[in-house]
Amino acid sequence: MSTKHMRLGIVLLAAGRSSRFGANKLLADFEGRPMVCRALDAAKEVCAARVAVVTGNEAIGQLAQTYGYSVIANHSPELGQSYSIRLGVSAMQDMDAVLLMVCDQPLLTGESLARLLEWFVSGGKGIACLRDQSHMGNPAVFDVKYFPDLLALEGDRGAKGILRAHEDDLIVVDAIGKNELSDADTPQMLERIKSE
Repeated sequence: MSTKHMRLGIVLLAAGRSSRFGANKLLADFEGRPMVCRALDAAKEVCAARVAVVTGNEAIGQLAQTYGYSVIANHSPELGQSYSIRLGVSAMQDMDAVLLMVCDQPLLTGESLARLLEWFVSGGKGIACLRDQSHMGNPAVFDVKYFPDLLALEGDRGAKGILRAHEDDLIVVDAIGKNELSDADTPQMLERIKSE
């Protein structure tokens, strides 16, 4: 199956509470625009059948709609990232695969996402994830056979446990840039990323 023939759903996880940041970090300025726009831009570089943004924030939802993405409301961020994943994957049941992305990696490029998907399609494995010099695991793409595992996640953890449990069915793909997966959990981390 080629990337053209695979029905890919993209789920952008944008419902976190940003407790360490002190405000909604996804609306923090990055090069003159809200940081979340970087993730919205990157997703647009990939050929997807459907893109959904899981958020409880009205401003983020409005931004997502300007890109033509669907918005899935998560009004219970206290249930953790797993709840956002379950909401997103539930909306992708007719897809062949789902790409999960967080939205606080402002250096992540569409080119790296495209590389990830090319390796996923050509590698014959059920899961693929990106890595850079210091991070691994997010974003990640999962074949439909892993949808039940994603829908069974609980608590404030993402899908890394599924990656670890299925390392024999996992391809790890190098991001193009050395710090693309740096995440901005605090204002200080965001400032460091801006200087990279």
